[in-house]
Amino acid sequence: MSFPCSFNLPCTLRPRLMFLPLILCALNSLTGQDLTAPLLSDTWQATFSNPALYGQAKGRFTVGLPGVSNDLYAENVTYNQLLLTENGQRILDLDRLVDLLADRNELRNDFTLETVGVGLRGDRLSFGLYHRLRALGQADYPKTLVQLAVQGNAQFIGQTVEIAPLGYATSYHEIGLGASYAITDQVHFGARIKYLSGIADVRTSAQGSLRLTTGEDNYALTLDQDLTINTAGTIDYNGFDDVSINYDLNRIQTDDLFSSNNGIAFDLGLFADLGGLRLQAAANDLGGNIEWTNEVSNFTLNGVTTFTGLDILAQVLEDSLSFNTALDSLQATFEPTETNMPYSTKLGGVFLIGGEYDVTDRITAGLLLVRYNREINPETAFALTARYKVLEQLTVGLNYNARREAAANLGGHLVAHLGPVNLLASTDNLLTVFSQKDNSRASVRLGASLSIGGEKRSKGKKE
Repeated sequence: MSFPCSFNLPCTLRPRLMFLPLILCALNSLTGQDLTAPLLSDTWQATFSNPALYGQAKGRFTVGLPGVSNDLYAENVTYNQLLLTENGQRILDLDRLVDLLADRNELRNDFTLETVGVGLRGDRLSFGLYHRLRALGQADYPKTLVQLAVQGNAQFIGQTVEIAPLGYATSYHEIGLGASYAITDQVHFGARIKYLSGIADVRTSAQGSLRLTTGEDNYALTLDQDLTINTAGTIDYNGFDDVSINYDLNRIQTDDLFSSNNGIAFDLGLFADLGGLRLQAAANDLGGNIEWTNEVSNFTLNGVTTFTGLDILAQVLEDSLSFNTALDSLQATFEPTETNMPYSTKLGGVFLIGGEYDVTDRITAGLLLVRYNREINPETAFALTARYKVLEQLTVGLNYNARREAAANLGGHLVAHLGPVNLLASTDNLLTVFSQKDNSRASVRLGASLSIGGEKRSKGKKE
């Protein structure tokens, strides 16, 4: 892909600098806990948010079937805003992107693939075991980075601009083993340990910086560097013009399931069934970390380096150097230092508190507050829910939810019980389902399970 620019040297440099943001932006297009499932306290999907809910399962024995959840957020940008129609074809117009962005912008995606799980509900003690694949990505990037990539740096002559993107993209297997114990007939305590097996990871230092200055007199390029990129199983770097990226979401193999890149995390939860009122609180991914030791590369850019491009070009014009030599000189000036040191990453904890109240035998209202301690831009989300049991086999509901930069969202969910089969479909952005390309947020959750054995009766509900 070519970009227009005003003079050759900035164009030559631009692909070199794009090594950093392209990795993050490309990987973030992968996908979290939603704001609906935690309050559906007798579903298998709710147990991922609170291990105390193993004791609330519909059947004595539960089989968790494959499911998926995805939460995407692209701040200030929608798909259709970047496209134009030309000669009957839809064309990506990156020049539009510059006008849409704020000084700094977030791109985030949380994806979870649930494969299989089992739960056993006892009179006092209940258990759950599951496997799922998680892929999380988040980037915070400056508008000036996109301006440089799309429009060149002629506009920045005589200026110093920040161009460093900050963020990460990571994927790993998660195997969880948890238990729920009824302290009393009403109060349940749950705990879970999770084994984490890393698949791939790429991330920048949390407070990194790349400040680019374009000189007024001779267009000299000065880069004030303080940035580290850690990768595992992701980047094969053989020089600036030979970079390959391997981040395959479909890479689910037995060697990844118990890889040498691994760690653990813990979940804790409480649940109280007070008849028509049910309350819960949980903390997830406590102490969660992964030690990356296999296929590790670290790229460090530090110090202040300057490339006086016109001096090199003058020699090119005199035939004393080839143009390729000029490019080699440019690349050597800004070449990162590569090492292979293991590193550790921490998962951001998720904390929730909520409750649901049976207004009638068919109508239930709920409230949920969730705190996401992400590495970049942590946020608190709030949801009010209402659901109606249309039939014994079918429940539908809506929720109003508010998050950072989105004070009013309408979500919806559907729960169906077809014999032993339980189905769940939900979204926190109901309108996005019908116009996803015109929205900057999109979320969906699909899940299924089998319930076998005697159904649990909640206190206060009629037999």
